[in-house]
Amino acid sequence: MVNIRRRLPTIEHVGLQNFSIYRERPTLDVQIRRGVFCLAGANGLGKSSFLSAINFGLTGIVANPDRSAFASTRKFYTNNLEYSRHYFDGRIEELDRDTAEVSLQFTVGTQRYELTRNLFEPESLRFLRVTNDAGEITSSETDDDEARHEEYKRLLLEDCRLSSFDQFAFLQHFLLTFDERRHLLFWDEQVTTPLLYLAFGIHSEDAKRADELTHAVNRAESQRRNAQWQVTTARRRMKETGVTELDEAALESLAEKHQNLVDKVDAHAGELHRLQREAADARLDLADVSAEYQSLRNQYDTVFSQRLKGHSAPHLHPLIAEAVQSNRCTVCGTTDPEIGTRITAKLDSHCCPLCDSAIARETPTEESFESLKQVDSDLAVTREKLKSAQLRRDRLDKSVDEALKLHSSSTQELEDFETANEKALPTADGSLASLLDQRRLAEGERQRAMERRDEWRDKRDAARRELEPLQRALRSAYETAETEFVPTFRELARRFLGLDLDVFLDTADKTRFVLGLEVQGTRRRATTALSESQRFFIDIALRMALIQQMTEPGQPVTSFIDTPEGSLDIAYEARAGAMFGDFVLSGKSMIMTANINANQLLLRLAEVCGSEHMELVRMTDWSALSEVQASEEALFDEAYSRVERILSGSAEQQGTVQR
Repeated sequence: MVNIRRRLPTIEHVGLQNFSIYRERPTLDVQIRRGVFCLAGANGLGKSSFLSAINFGLTGIVANPDRSAFASTRKFYTNNLEYSRHYFDGRIEELDRDTAEVSLQFTVGTQRYELTRNLFEPESLRFLRVTNDAGEITSSETDDDEARHEEYKRLLLEDCRLSSFDQFAFLQHFLLTFDERRHLLFWDEQVTTPLLYLAFGIHSEDAKRADELTHAVNRAESQRRNAQWQVTTARRRMKETGVTELDEAALESLAEKHQNLVDKVDAHAGELHRLQREAADARLDLADVSAEYQSLRNQYDTVFSQRLKGHSAPHLHPLIAEAVQSNRCTVCGTTDPEIGTRITAKLDSHCCPLCDSAIARETPTEESFESLKQVDSDLAVTREKLKSAQLRRDRLDKSVDEALKLHSSSTQELEDFETANEKALPTADGSLASLLDQRRLAEGERQRAMERRDEWRDKRDAARRELEPLQRALRSAYETAETEFVPTFRELARRFLGLDLDVFLDTADKTRFVLGLEVQGTRRRATTALSESQRFFIDIALRMALIQQMTEPGQPVTSFIDTPEGSLDIAYEARAGAMFGDFVLSGKSMIMTANINANQLLLRLAEVCGSEHMELVRMTDWSALSEVQASEEALFDEAYSRVERILSGSAEQQGTVQR
């Protein structure tokens, strides 16, 4: 069997436009060199958001950390699309929503990709250009953002040697990314099984079919168990039926339609409540900003009055200034293009525009002028905040109105359905499910339940038979690759843990595989056999070994690791840094984030990689520090400097790194 190597992205450039999370630098252009790109900073500055933005640019989704159940690669992708549409809400300022973008440049094999995606449009691209190694453009021209996204998916799958975009999104989020979800591959057969088919050279179409069949087997088995339970219930209560004879297929169709309508109402209600909460927050924010703006207006009037001390400079009075600027009388409301000209003429002749009195010429103090300028500047900033808050309130109020209409419509649809089917629907003490339970008390129900059970069993067995050749192919592929994959994992893990570790292929059930861990000759099947931090880094070692196994030699695939240091002690921190360094020196690339402190992980990583293979970026230059962090900024500078001295080859600093 041919061992198919995948091609996966190597990130070369990241651009962020109006990424308001980074208040100091909302627009960024970052070159990503081969090796380690380490974004180091304090807590709460948005390190994880940087990785999320890149993954969103690549896949159009951000993985929901609260959604733990994994069914299939297709369901993972589709389930996270809606979550991703709202992920950057609250992170991006309201005024920046339309222009907030992530731009990426990356290579897949010999192809170079350049794309731009708005952070609120997961299934659209605003720009796409793909060129080959000869510089020829291979992507099609189109003005349709959604069509451009489809073109991107088509080309990317061909270059990655994959069969579906959900396979790519799955690999990007579960293999190439170790983020705040801390989702471990070891001991998780639901995630490991589709990953192994892709990692060990199985054709992507076969891997896709294996994923579908695994899902089909498990669904059929679940349905078979449900039918068996119905048989048991019917047998026990067969003689108690009193329900009118109904066609089973029609009854189940009725149940399905009713449940779908109930789910629809619940979904609309949930969305309505979410939007109502956000709209309430927006109104509170608007009230706060309005109060702040009014306070500044009052302050401006006070400073202005103190400065004028009478009639010295009416052209600075807010009513006069606004009338000149807008050509609208601020007293009577009349609008005329000559209003500003007439007022200016009177001011130039030193006459008050309101009463024609002569204006005394006085020289204001410089101090009062500076105060007036400062208040005016604050007013301009707050005016923008007020505009943003009003836009956000208006957008959310409109969304609430639309959600109310949807909820009202779906509620009415449910009521109409229940009215039209009231004779078939349960009356006194149950739901539609209880009606089905009562129907299954009838003498013929047990037989029908048995038929359904047998039907689902046959479907399960048929899917298993189709799956078995693919399972044999995976076992064979694993045995072939074992001589390279296991030693690679063993060496990486040894660099971290200092123990002899082995990994072995095992079966979790008749459809799914799992990778087991053997520590010094003893198989560890429980997650409690290692500490939490040890599990994290052993799992990272597994990902590194799988990446090397499944990709072409010399391909600098970029993996993402988010603040991995956790609760390691100082010795394990240094070993983790050495493990990361070995992986990078093998030809792979890594974008990682880290809390900047005195930990040994960054120091040892810098020592192993040197400036040739590692770049340290100070995230404190991107985002504002908290008051506490700013007061101790010198500590951050010293921690940065220690790593930078090692990267620059300072022998004195290298001697301080603990071994």
